[in-house]
Order: sequence, then structure tokens, then C-alpha cells
Amino acid sequence: MTFIEEMVKIAEDWQEQEGASAIDVEAAVDYALKNKLYRRQPPSQRELCLRDMRRALQQVKFVDAQGNEVRAKHALRIMGEQMVLPLIVYVDPRTAKPDLMHEAFKQNLDAIKNDVRRHAIEKHSYDLNNIYNATLPLFDYDFNQVAEDAMMTGEYDDTYEPDDIPDPEPTEK
Repeated sequence: MTFIEEMVKIAEDWQEQEGASAIDVEAAVDYALKNKLYRRQPPSQRELCLRDMRRALQQVKFVDAQGNEVRAKHALRIMGEQMVLPLIVYVDPRTAKPDLMHEAFKQNLDAIKNDVRRHAIEKHSYDLNNIYNATLPLFDYDFNQVAEDAMMTGEYDDTYEPDDIPDPEPTEK
């Protein structure tokens, strides 16, 4: 059983035990820990630092000449012929060469397109297979107006957290 399958089984076991219609992750985690079902080793200091640094680089912003608050660092995945995993570097739009920024924006847009593909497939699957024989309304995947509005206002919601682990408190040196 893979790690993901194991985690889903624990969550579904909690759901069945509680007779819940949805999975409350915090309650399922408490159940897993109480019953010693989760045995993963805690991350090393290096892994924690890597996660925290990536999160910080993803969230740092600056105000551009037009008054827009924009990201100061953009992730860029670099794959070499001899590399098993990509090297992820962060480029600064204030100083990065156009080819690097273009590739960073392209990679980001490719990820958005993939999210749309996943969304469309999952919505379609629900429409075809849900126990209520319901068909949900269509979603509009044309984001051109959203992009135009954002360029006019300079506003967007960037509050998504990649995980639910709170940021550590600042330490004094």
C-alpha cells in the first residue's frame, strides 16, 4: 500500500467509524495519532528549512511602479539531461532576464491549465456518476476577463496556504 493509499484509508476508516458524510481532517489526524496509525518520521531540520524558505520565497512581494503588489520571486523548474528531479530556482522579476521570466510564467500557466483539465475531468465524472443523477452547471474556463480586470485593478487574492502548518514565530538572534 502506498503512503497516499495508507493516509486515505486512515481518513476513510475514521469517517466510517464516526458515520460522517465528509472527512474532518483534524479529527481524522487525532484518530490516527491516538490509535498509532501514523508512524512517519518528523522532517529533518534541513527539510523544515527548505519548506519554510520555499514558502517565504513564494510569498515575498514588492510594490511595482504602478502601485501593484506583486511577487518578488518566481519558481523556475530546470531539468537537465542527467537530473532525476528538477532543480527549482527562484528568479526576481526586477532583475531576471526575459527568457527566464518567460519560462517561469509559462510553467506557471501550464500548471493553471493542468488544474483546469483536472477540474473539468472531475466535474464531468461527477455529472456522469453521482448518486443524485444531478448535472452541475457548466463552468466558464475563459479567464481572459479575469486577467484583464486584474491588470486594471492590480488586485488578486493570494491568501492560499500550501499547507495548514502555521508559520513559526520569529526567533531572536
